Amino acid sequence: MDSIKIAVIDDEEGVRESFKMILKIKDYDVETFETGEVAVDGIQKDAFDLAFVDYKLPGIDGIEVLRRLKQKDPNLEVVIVTAYASEQSHANAITLGALEYLRKPFLMEEIYELVERALRKRRAKSIQKKGGNLGPVH
Repeated sequence: MDSIKIAVIDDEEGVRESFKMILKIKDYDVETFETGEVAVDGIQKDAFDLAFVDYKLPGIDGIEVLRRLKQKDPNLEVVIVTAYASEQSHANAITLGALEYLRKPFLMEEIYELVERALRKRRAKSIQKKGGNLGPVH
């Protein structure tokens, strides 16, 4: 099986390191980015399976990062992470194609569940694109 590549975009080093430690436990390949601009420039189409993007970033914010990443790679699953939750930003993120809107502080189990959801969604899209079906549902 190919390794699962996950991008973490957050301006706080402690948050990036926390994500990295949590995700490395499951042997995911993790790359971190300090700003949205660096992430958008550094993430190539089909290079990552999932991105965790902080809502409040210096320069371009997480919603703009989401928009640009989805333009570059519509199959990339994106989770917006925030300590500044609002109904409007939540609705905006989901409308723009975010898989989920995760509020800080979060639990390790929430991260693993989101990764699994993202991978299931990517597999389903891949199967649909190939014209197959998902097989029997039990």
